[in-house]
Amino acid sequence: MRSKGVQPGEELLPEGASGDNKAEPAHPVASEDIVSQLASMGFNYLHCQKAAINTSNTGVEEAMNWLLSHMDDPDIDEPISKDARASEQSVDEASVQTLVSFGFQEDVAIKALKASGGNIEKATDWIFSHPEASCSVSAEYSTNHVNADDMDIPDGSGRYKLMAFVSHMGTSTHCGHYVAHVLKDGRWAIFNDSKVAASVDLPKDMGYLYFFQRISG
Repeated sequence: MRSKGVQPGEELLPEGASGDNKAEPAHPVASEDIVSQLASMGFNYLHCQKAAINTSNTGVEEAMNWLLSHMDDPDIDEPISKDARASEQSVDEASVQTLVSFGFQEDVAIKALKASGGNIEKATDWIFSHPEASCSVSAEYSTNHVNADDMDIPDGSGRYKLMAFVSHMGTSTHCGHYVAHVLKDGRWAIFNDSKVAASVDLPKDMGYLYFFQRISG
């Protein structure tokens, strides 16, 4: 069908415009649910918005981690700009490579760093606390990465002896206190900072980290 050109009552669209295009928001939009939960804890409302935006509205915990890591930023009180997400969500490449060296996939590492304000330790915790992300860890590397030189090394005895274990006392790994029980000269001793004493009732089921020694023969 041949076009008849502009008809009476019709207007040409500006060049490059399309009737199907939706207007983009003036600035990144923060999840109101995340913002309201953070604000109810006493945080500044603008800061809460920035936290939600810079963690891609992943969740309250991620936004709080970002907020706590950026409270002293010189521009924290500046209004949210249109390109706030692009400028503030960049992650340090060295931090990404550090997480990749731990066995995490690059896209998971980037997401975790964005959700944790660029903090490697918090990013690692974030990955392990989000099964849907941690399942992306390269299992192939951990199960199949065997050096050819190790193939001829015998497995040895399958019997081990418990030599020490570390116990944690506290509500989470981020707080509390650690003590160690060590088998020395055939007797168990508890090491609590600078204090050392004999351990009578050994709390083996309370261990956080165990150390074994292979029994030869």
